Amino acid sequence: MSSPLDIRFLDSQTLGGTCRAEHVVGVFLETGFAVVEFAVNGHPAPWPGDADSVAHLLKAADETKQFDFRAWHDERRLEVYQHVAWDLPGKGGKHLAWIVTSTDNTPYFWREEYNPVAYSQFFLDLGKRLYAKLQPSFGWIDFDYGLTTTHADIESLELPALYWANFFGPCYVAKFGREHILRAPAWRIEALPDGGLLYVLAPCPALADEHVSADAVRAHFGVPNVR
Repeated sequence: MSSPLDIRFLDSQTLGGTCRAEHVVGVFLETGFAVVEFAVNGHPAPWPGDADSVAHLLKAADETKQFDFRAWHDERRLEVYQHVAWDLPGKGGKHLAWIVTSTDNTPYFWREEYNPVAYSQFFLDLGKRLYAKLQPSFGWIDFDYGLTTTHADIESLELPALYWANFFGPCYVAKFGREHILRAPAWRIEALPDGGLLYVLAPCPALADEHVSADAVRAHFGVPNVR
């Protein structure tokens, strides 16, 4: 499992409005991470130690509409890299974005000695917290295996692939039908705070006996690619 594990959102209804850089960073701080390094315009620097410098840095991130940071969770020995960019030039809709939370500490999510289910649920909870702030149309969590959902797919509410964990925003729920999604083969389905649904195929993203039938998922949604 050499591919990173990613949380990905390709749009956001709130970035630049009710959700700002401080809210994204706040999700990680509230979850027990410490921000180690922060970059605006691709220039990384150590996370400042005083409130005024932090406020100045976050204001610059909001104005630039792009920032990156590296965060470390000491208790779980987990490092993540966060990239956020929105109002992307040449991409059309003003809500389009690149929002990627990535970790290279992938053995935690598939090697038995690390309790992969516990790590996976922790990462899933991080995704749910980010979803609540960002309110994307669709998002997912999975290893970077090459399955690709694009900005064009999001704009047209297409569903070319389903992943380990899938965040259906309200617009996707309206298109596919809430009851139809709730009847889908699943390990877990949860209501999200904005009316969306979280659809998860297994207790952890590594292939496991508890993974629901990919063929059954394909048949239910008419989706060609299921992880």
